[in-house]
Amino acid sequence: MRFTTLLNPLALAATVLGDYTAIVASISDINKSTLKLQTNVNNWKGNLLGTLPIISESTALLEAIKKGTKTSKASEALNFTGALYVAEGTISLANSVNATMTALIAAKPKFNKLLLGPIILVNLGLQKSATDDFSAAILTKVPADLKAVAESLIAPIDKALEKAIDEFRHFP
Repeated sequence: MRFTTLLNPLALAATVLGDYTAIVASISDINKSTLKLQTNVNNWKGNLLGTLPIISESTALLEAIKKGTKTSKASEALNFTGALYVAEGTISLANSVNATMTALIAAKPKFNKLLLGPIILVNLGLQKSATDDFSAAILTKVPADLKAVAESLIAPIDKALEKAIDEFRHFP
């Protein structure tokens, strides 16, 4: 078997990874995990055992964000069309993040009753940091003339996370 025969599948994998569809798929995975977290928080009755699905999905969300960052960093620069698809996914994600942070804030009294507010605060800080890394990785791929638009699409995600962090900073 020739060495070049082995490289062909690797070259194809790099092309697929570098395609904007990989970034869009990452955004979609993050969005799905965000919505699962929201569902878990909304369905939580306030008992300690009920926090397990929330913790599990929160961890899965953090991993999805980190994976998305890695994918975005490995991706090639976006063209105009690719940037539009990424923008569409970002808008959907921003709505999901806002709804999920609103659900977390509404559940704050239940978390505080179990003395879990500080843990939620730490977790939100980790989510924010990972999200900032993910956003930065994507912004490096966006065409220069669309960067301002991309930043404005990311801003609601930052605001929602910052609002939740600010709420959980105040215990109880």
